[in-house]
Amino acid sequence: MRTLKLGLALGAGGTKGAAHVGVMRVLADAGIKPDVIAGTSIGSLYGGIVAVGRSPHEIEDGIRTRPHREVYTFFRQRLKVRANNTLARAFYEALAGFHIEDLEIPYAAVASDMVERKPIAITRGPIIDAIEASIAIPLIARPVAHQGRFLLDGGFWDAAPVNEAHQLGADVIVSVELGQPLQLPQQLRAAAVRAASLLERVPMRRTLAGVPFTVHAVTSDLHATRTAHVVLRPEVPHVRGNSPSRMVDCLEAGAAAAEQALPAIQALLAGETPAVAVEEYAPQGRLVTDPGLA
Repeated sequence: MRTLKLGLALGAGGTKGAAHVGVMRVLADAGIKPDVIAGTSIGSLYGGIVAVGRSPHEIEDGIRTRPHREVYTFFRQRLKVRANNTLARAFYEALAGFHIEDLEIPYAAVASDMVERKPIAITRGPIIDAIEASIAIPLIARPVAHQGRFLLDGGFWDAAPVNEAHQLGADVIVSVELGQPLQLPQQLRAAAVRAASLLERVPMRRTLAGVPFTVHAVTSDLHATRTAHVVLRPEVPHVRGNSPSRMVDCLEAGAAAAEQALPAIQALLAGETPAVAVEEYAPQGRLVTDPGLA
């Protein structure tokens, strides 16, 4: 019987996040249920739906069958789960009434504190509020007032929230990375900071208030964070972060990466060393066994 706890760390990536669903579906088909889930941005949404008890197969069916226009409408209505559009209503019906601290699967949604300019892991309160904050892409969504903070999208700090999965108690962590946090080239940073300073006094509830925060985030050096045991980087090239036209391709890329990594994941959960060289599992990346996580 498996006793080690599996944690999923699901990163940002907009509509490329369909890859997360492919990964979770492959794990479910193998009888592997995550013990903890930490998500950033789109990872918080798909991870949250699974954390409240919905099946990855159900999410996959929606990705395969929903018209692209529903995704565009969700973006146009500022990524609000409570908005009056078909996709938002589906998310709302899946998530309404759940509080994070009451979930069977420990869960964290990572957002960004606009004032303190740092990542915040939300681990209590209504899960809808946490997810709306974590997916609030600057200049598309308004800042979200939540638990005394003004919050925006959490995808500025790490490719996947591995630290948060570890803090939730995971023994073995699988991260799904769909790209690295955006960083502005050094030669452009000073000019960007000067331009953004013109908007420093915009009220926090206004969409434009996201500009100074975003510029700070993309001009700040990132700090090294904990490494997952298994790092999956599904092959989702040439896909824009807000384009639904290749979501099925992204889903299948996630499934393919997970299928390749599955023997290693099963071995790690059994307390064993993977039998095959770790570099063979992830098409665009690598699997990493980090003794610091053991």
